[in-house]
Amino acid sequence: MRIRVTAAALFTAVLVAGCGGGGSGDSDAKATDSAAAQGSASGSGSGSGSASASEAPAEPLGEAQLKSAALVGGDVDGYQITDFPVKPDGDSTARPADCQPLENMRTASPDPGPEAFVGLLAFGGAGPTAGSATTIGLMAYDQSDAEGILDGLRAALKKCTAYEGGVPDRTTVKAATAPDTGDDAVAFGLQTQGDSADAFVVVRSGATVVLFYTAAGTGSAAEVPTELVTAQIRKLGA
Repeated sequence: MRIRVTAAALFTAVLVAGCGGGGSGDSDAKATDSAAAQGSASGSGSGSGSASASEAPAEPLGEAQLKSAALVGGDVDGYQITDFPVKPDGDSTARPADCQPLENMRTASPDPGPEAFVGLLAFGGAGPTAGSATTIGLMAYDQSDAEGILDGLRAALKKCTAYEGGVPDRTTVKAATAPDTGDDAVAFGLQTQGDSADAFVVVRSGATVVLFYTAAGTGSAAEVPTELVTAQIRKLGA
């Protein structure tokens, strides 16, 4: 199943959800069967496994299980968390092709597509994160496919410095230091000409891939809030 969302849909959702109250997740029970997944580390492209992440399920989760593992309002102080209205969209092609995995993640449409997807929006309400919006996408995979998503992003970051396609103007790419969480992690920034840079962190926890995408919206470079990443990966492995 391929699930895609355009940048336009993202910012529409930000405007709509910003007027509402905090979201809440379903109370479906999470799967308790789990297996330790191997972590890897290689500079800025990966994170080492944390104790909680080693308990994350190594089998694909269903949508109800993802919802149970997703953050809800009140889980992270200072953030309003709402559901993210994901809508299917067409392919977005990057030129050169080496950059395609990065463009896929920008549109929340990795290849292969996830078996299940749950999306959230987290809004910073005070302090340095005030006005920021972070998309969180929990994506269920087979273990090998989950590992392949992170490997594909890491390979793209070694070859891709800029690309065209997906948005009207040229997009530049910059690798970033990945957080030390989950079983594997990749971080990078994308900046379209004339816009502020958007920040991305992608974490694998067991067989689940979690996307964090922060758009500052204030003209300054964005930064994915560490507290959101830590809280979400911890809850996924609980």
